[in-house]
Amino acid sequence: MIDDDRTPPRRRTARRIGWSVVALLVVAAVISGIFVAVSLPRASTDLADAPAGSLRVDTEARGVWQIGGFSVLLGSRLRVTHPAAEKPVWESPSREAFLTAGVGDPWFIDDLGILRVSDRLAQTWGDQRIRTASVDADGALTLDGTLTDAEGDDVRWQLRFAQGAEGRLDVAAAVSGAADRLYLAAALEADEGVHGFGAQSAAWDLRGQRLALVPREQGIGRGAQPLSFLVDLQASAAGGHDTTYLVSGVNVTDQARSFAYRGDAIASVDLRPVDRMIWEVWAAEAEFSFAAASEPVNALTVQATWTGAAPAPPIWASRGLIAGLQGGTREVREKLAALQEAGTPIAAVWLQDWVGGRSTDFGERLQWNWTLDRDLYPEWDEFVAELQAQGINVLTYVNPSLSEDSGAAAAARGGRDLYAEAEAAGFLALDEDGEVLQTDQHGFLAAAVDLSDEAAREWLAQAIADEAVAAKASGWMADFAEGPPPEARLQGGLGIDWRVRWPVLWQQVNTRALELSGLGAEGLVWHRSGTAASAGAADALWMGDQMQDWSAEDGLRSMIAITQSLSASGMAQVHGDIGGYTSIDLPLLPDVVRDDELLVRWAEASLLQPLFRTHEGNRPDAAAQVAGESRVARQVGRLARLFAALSGERARLWADGPLATAAQHPWMLSPSDRLLAQGSADDELQLGPDLLLAPVLQSDTDSIAVTFPPGRWTHVWTGAVYGNPAGVTQSLVSAPLGRPALFARADTSVAAELAAFIAAEDAEG
Repeated sequence: MIDDDRTPPRRRTARRIGWSVVALLVVAAVISGIFVAVSLPRASTDLADAPAGSLRVDTEARGVWQIGGFSVLLGSRLRVTHPAAEKPVWESPSREAFLTAGVGDPWFIDDLGILRVSDRLAQTWGDQRIRTASVDADGALTLDGTLTDAEGDDVRWQLRFAQGAEGRLDVAAAVSGAADRLYLAAALEADEGVHGFGAQSAAWDLRGQRLALVPREQGIGRGAQPLSFLVDLQASAAGGHDTTYLVSGVNVTDQARSFAYRGDAIASVDLRPVDRMIWEVWAAEAEFSFAAASEPVNALTVQATWTGAAPAPPIWASRGLIAGLQGGTREVREKLAALQEAGTPIAAVWLQDWVGGRSTDFGERLQWNWTLDRDLYPEWDEFVAELQAQGINVLTYVNPSLSEDSGAAAAARGGRDLYAEAEAAGFLALDEDGEVLQTDQHGFLAAAVDLSDEAAREWLAQAIADEAVAAKASGWMADFAEGPPPEARLQGGLGIDWRVRWPVLWQQVNTRALELSGLGAEGLVWHRSGTAASAGAADALWMGDQMQDWSAEDGLRSMIAITQSLSASGMAQVHGDIGGYTSIDLPLLPDVVRDDELLVRWAEASLLQPLFRTHEGNRPDAAAQVAGESRVARQVGRLARLFAALSGERARLWADGPLATAAQHPWMLSPSDRLLAQGSADDELQLGPDLLLAPVLQSDTDSIAVTFPPGRWTHVWTGAVYGNPAGVTQSLVSAPLGRPALFARADTSVAAELAAFIAAEDAEG
């Protein structure tokens, strides 16, 4: 046989080696892929779709009923109308079930506070039959019927309709038997945007989203790539647009409809269908409220009759910057002097490290024992007296967990060991073995105070009040409280069953502490976590820990979307950390940390918020600081003076009600102008009818395209007038660093006040 392979032996060897290398690379790639797949966390939210089915209405159940001002029509669909609303307040999809049920099979894991939630339905009931309709002596309407599964088995269901307040229809839903998941649907028009649901950053219009209303850590990066991939690979802590500290069942649509869940069970809302929204509640009973209104702000006012609304911050907080400083008495004095030299009006200094600090791999953290560290802050009393003599308040920091090592360190200094006190009293959350449940806090361990225990809440409120009085503090940041670990053993049951209730319990603790301390309305407490009831339970809210970058997912740009969503949830007293909080240095990526430009732009974007507060961040030595470079201090100082100059307008708005002081998406105040709802104004904020801010949200930019609502708008810095009373207009406006695109409606009180402010600034040079 003749061998036709005439390839030289050396070349054949090289070819074999080449293929071997390729094979090794393929194997390495496969192994790497398996490693990455194993290392990456499960999705933050993985929920089953709602059951679907048909609607059958028995003849005797059909009809029209009057419930207060609401008319309820039941035929081939459910339809609820009210004279104050142009569209039906609630309308179900035609001939389809609007209430269905299931049995859930949930799974949870807590990754450093990011509660990952998964659920599958073991059984569903989708076909709905309405058998009876009756009105009781109180004037409430009850619908009653059955739900049927694929095998023909039934469970009972009931809906009770009652007018809870003027323009508010309360609906109580219940299913019987084994069902522990309840679904309620409302029809939407195809182009009907939906807004609100708490601190949501995915977009202003949340159609197309599935939102789990579970308070949890929002994460680091929240989908911004490649940052989020690397954070998840290293720590399973990136989160996404579906993870947020602050959730709410309150929402409003482009048609001024508002269909809100008002309970404290785990819930989600599905906005992916093209013709409806679907509420999911992990319970056999649920309460909802529908608002009747012709404009979105009025719908939120109706919902506020059950959520409540926070009071305005104390007057002193509007007088200038709340400067987040740290480092001890001497260092804070130096930083404060730099700010004052730059002409910055200081309303308060916020000293989060009053308890002492610790260094971790994540950055600079705190000792979690809510007592003063006099080693770090010697001569504290004299220092506070100095500040108070200048009209500067002192603010501190607390959260609802305690660290054993921090308590021991405090005891060694002669102070209180709050961990030891709580453990001895049985006030700490336990694990399944009955031991104190210690959780990882990015570099140290801590235990949660059991807020399900009324006695523990009172003890914690008294401890916070005692230490605040001793420190002569005027208030504090009330951090964390998204919820206990799901497996925690509490006096009231399992942690997961208290998850949604936890933020409001923490807010009640702090309200009680303000009362016990004697601060009352002159005290200021701001919270990170929350639910719908936090609109009234919390004095003030902040947006949590944004990244120190420009991103829409978790940086400066996300702050605008979050502000708009919170306002559309009826939450007015909302602000953020100027400059963001989280910086991070990971392999393969440039250091994610703020520079001077981002810090100043963030301050500009915060002008319409009720509080103007900075944070040094988790890596203060790496990040730009307001008390650092003198040029930055002067720019932020001027912005702080501008913020203070708006105090008169805030007071006038407050006279119109607490929701009038919210920084809103412009469409909320001009809902008849559809152009404002079509995206061009999604990065803008409006405070009342007469102030408009178009912040610069990207680097190396000194102008911005502004969408003006109808009217004549005066540019604060130049006096140039833009806009048209006849409709929405757009213009390119100069916005150099330190001079944001801020406008006042021409010929208004605030326009005159700002003109006087700019004239005085210019005269000072």
